[in-house]
Amino acid sequence: MSAAGGEAAAAVRPVAVVTGASSGIGAATARALASAGYHVVAGARRLDRLERLAAETGGTAAPLDVTDPASVEAFAADVPRPLRLLVNNAGGALGLDPVEEASEERWRTMYETNVLGTLRLTRALLPALAESGDGHVVNLGSTAGFETYRGGAG
Repeated sequence: MSAAGGEAAAAVRPVAVVTGASSGIGAATARALASAGYHVVAGARRLDRLERLAAETGGTAAPLDVTDPASVEAFAADVPRPLRLLVNNAGGALGLDPVEEASEERWRTMYETNVLGTLRLTRALLPALAESGDGHVVNLGSTAGFETYRGGAG
């Protein structure tokens, strides 16, 4: 883990974990939580982007691939306490082809990231969230869970 704000800062402030924090909604969420007083542990595969975000927010950048159980375990082991919030944001849409042309591998990657990645992170961090006495989990999802759209069969 690369700490811009350092472990001492995390000890004073409640900790929030944001997955998929290297861009988009995840990065915006990390910024908003840092502004609200959290020490943010930002996790994603693109560590260079996370390090810039951590420097900007006083948080911690940590490599994380939610499709890899070993990566999830290593990430979870280094999260400082008290952990008050987990934001499962890592995900993506792959395979925008019609079902008859769909790639099983792309769908498998989406499932591994969007579904099993959420399971892995939540399960790994539940003890720390419970230990805080006030832990919360926020799961972000796709619009595909609410409405259909062209190319959204996956």
